Amino acid sequence: IIARREESVQIDKQTKIPALAHPSVLTRSVAMSGEQIDLTPEKDGGVLKKIEVEGTGELKPSKGDTVYVHYVGTLAENGEKFDSSRDRNEPFSFTLGKSQVIKGWDLGVASMKKGEKCVLTCRADYAYGDSGSPPKIPGGATLNFEVELLRWQGEDISPDRDGTITRSVIVEGEKYASPSETSTVKVNAVGSHEGRVFFDKEISFILGEGSEAGLPEGVDRALRRFNRGEKSAIHLKGSRFTYGANPPAEYNLPPNAEIDFTIFLKDFEKVKASWELTGDEKLEAAEAAKARGTMFLQQNKYSLALAKYARIVELLEYEKTLEGDKMEKRNALLIAGYLNSALVYSKQNETVECIKQCDKALEISSKNVKALYRKAHALQQQNDIEEAIGLYHKVLELEPTNKAAVQQIAICKQKLAEIREKEKKRFRGMFEKFAARDEKECSTTDSGSVPEKNFQEASTSAQTEVVS
Repeated sequence: IIARREESVQIDKQTKIPALAHPSVLTRSVAMSGEQIDLTPEKDGGVLKKIEVEGTGELKPSKGDTVYVHYVGTLAENGEKFDSSRDRNEPFSFTLGKSQVIKGWDLGVASMKKGEKCVLTCRADYAYGDSGSPPKIPGGATLNFEVELLRWQGEDISPDRDGTITRSVIVEGEKYASPSETSTVKVNAVGSHEGRVFFDKEISFILGEGSEAGLPEGVDRALRRFNRGEKSAIHLKGSRFTYGANPPAEYNLPPNAEIDFTIFLKDFEKVKASWELTGDEKLEAAEAAKARGTMFLQQNKYSLALAKYARIVELLEYEKTLEGDKMEKRNALLIAGYLNSALVYSKQNETVECIKQCDKALEISSKNVKALYRKAHALQQQNDIEEAIGLYHKVLELEPTNKAAVQQIAICKQKLAEIREKEKKRFRGMFEKFAARDEKECSTTDSGSVPEKNFQEASTSAQTEVVS
């Protein structure tokens, strides 16, 4: 039985999401176990499939998924075996739909369910062609493959390629039609945890601000890889891209829960990429990013604020075409981006990042009081007290009436005195310990002196202990 392929996309009446499970889903059940199915788009008989063991469920792997299979390959002409993963006792894996294997396999495995075992008969033009694969596969050979689909996983699209965001394409969208940063996107989103749906909405939001619409960071990141009209399944794990340790109470999720989202990108507003903007347009976009970042900062939404300040840097860091007042405005906005980022990092006690941002601001304006003060405060938090005092003094050289700097210098000096007193007590205690030990060891001597090595031991120990 050969089934007709459905070319149009069916829309689910309830979710408004395209209902096809896969772009090549057949419109009706095509085969019982043992019947042959022609899998070729042209129905030319080039790839025939015969199911030996039915799979489970309704899901099938999608283009871009990594699939894991066992297989045995034989020549159709005489049944001679030429390759077998079972003989190696190791499953074979490949990325589906990326031409990493013969055409017959890309077609065949895409039609399988988990646990399914089938025989794929691949004509030469869907296998190794007229040249074959010597010495085991002659040119023009038709091949039989017994294939068992063990499992599959979505394409890893996480920034660190650590599997925290994976995507399986269900319906492909328009090629080369992807949203860019700050695009307003319109999506259908269905989120689930262990089969329970906790999120089912049609929403619009600015890309990068998905959390404002109730979405986790991983969905926001994934959408940047979508095409208009695409429907994909997204799997998220780990604390970074899920809802983390404190998920919204209304979703009733455990901390750091692994979650799944089915996302349909209905449409998006196209905006220019950074490299397409003129100098004036970059200034305007940076002003808007600064205002939005400040709004998020005032709401204690630190991740969103940081993203907006990073947007300023992205727009202006390498912008060198501006002149005069416009270049001054560019520098002022860039400094604001760095210093506001430093402020956010300071609030989160991320002192190293805070110092980095201050240093970038100081590269533009070496006498910027806010940059000097915030760097000094971060150093103070790290217990780099003497360096912090030095920077506070620089602040006072530039702004003698800065009461905050005067106050912090006093606090630093008090802290420094406390540290030195602790070191003195520690050193004295170690000295007394070593002296007591040697007095015991040297009780038979009439010399009241302590061996010179104990002074060295006490000094070395005092220098290597961490000051708390």
